[in-house]
Amino acid sequence: VIKGRLHSLVRDRAAISHHYDLSNEFYEMVLDPQMAYSSGYWTSDSPDYGLEDAQRDKLDLVCRKIGLGRPGMRFLDVGCGWGSLSLHAAEHFDAQVVGVTISREQKAFIDKRIADRGLQDRVEIRIQDYREVPDGPFDAVASIEMGEHVGEKNYPIYAKALHDNVVPGGRVLVQQMSRKAGDNPGGGAFIESFIAPDMYMRPVGATVAMIEESGLEVRDVHALREHYVRTVDAWYATFESRWDDLVALVGDEVARVWRLYLVGGGMAFRDGRMGVDQILSVRPDDRGVSSMPLVRTHG
Repeated sequence: VIKGRLHSLVRDRAAISHHYDLSNEFYEMVLDPQMAYSSGYWTSDSPDYGLEDAQRDKLDLVCRKIGLGRPGMRFLDVGCGWGSLSLHAAEHFDAQVVGVTISREQKAFIDKRIADRGLQDRVEIRIQDYREVPDGPFDAVASIEMGEHVGEKNYPIYAKALHDNVVPGGRVLVQQMSRKAGDNPGGGAFIESFIAPDMYMRPVGATVAMIEESGLEVRDVHALREHYVRTVDAWYATFESRWDDLVALVGDEVARVWRLYLVGGGMAFRDGRMGVDQILSVRPDDRGVSSMPLVRTHG
C-alpha cells in the first residue's frame, strides 16, 4: 500500500519502488540488453533489425539532440532507470554523467555495469530526487519517461528543476507519454492499482506549456507513438517466450498482471489513446540566444 502525501519525497520513493524494484532479474528477462524501459526509435524494417537496435538508435538520437559530443560535457540524466542513457552518453559521446534515481535496485544494477566497463571516472549514479540535485547547472539534461511520475501539481517544480539544472544556452530533452484530456490521466484503475501508482499523463500540448512556463524555450516536438507500438510488441514477444521462467521468478499472479499490462499498453498506443513524444527545449542565455541550429539536424 502506498501511503503519505501525494508526491511527497517519501511517497514518490515508495511508488517508484513498487514498480521498478520488482527485481532487476525480472526486467532483464523482458527488456533489451541495454535495459532501456522506454520507447525505442525504429529506423529500419529489416528483419535483422530488432529491439536492441531501436533502443540504441533512440539513445543516439537523444544524445545528438541535446548536443553531446564535446569531450567532457557534463550531462544530467534525470530518472536514469537502469542506466542505458547514462552509460551510452559516457561510452559513445565522451560525456561526464550524473544519473539520478530513487530506486536502490536500479542504482545497484548500474553501479555494477559501471565497474564492469571501467567507467567509474565518467559516470556517477545517485539515489537522489530531481528536487535535490545540488551541483548544477550541467551542459545538457535529459529525462526519459520519468515526468509521468512527478504528478500534475508537481510538474511545474519538475520543469523548473530541468531549467535550473542546465546552463544558459544548454539543451533539455524530455521523452514523455501523453493521454487525451479527461481520459484517465493515471492510466486507469488497473494501471494505478497494480502497476504504477500515482502516474499522471496529459495531452502533449499541456506538457509543452508547462515546460515553456519554466523558462525553457521549446524548439521541437517529435511524436513517437508508432515506435512505442513496435517497442511494446517486442517486449510482449520476449515476455511470452520466457513465460515459464517469469512465473518461476515472480509467481503466476504477477506474471498475469504484467501480461495484461503489456497487451493493454500496446493497444492504447496502437489506438491513439496514448502517445509518446520527445520534447526538445533550450535555456536561453541572457541575450535570449540559444545554441540550437536554425536548421533541424536530428531525427
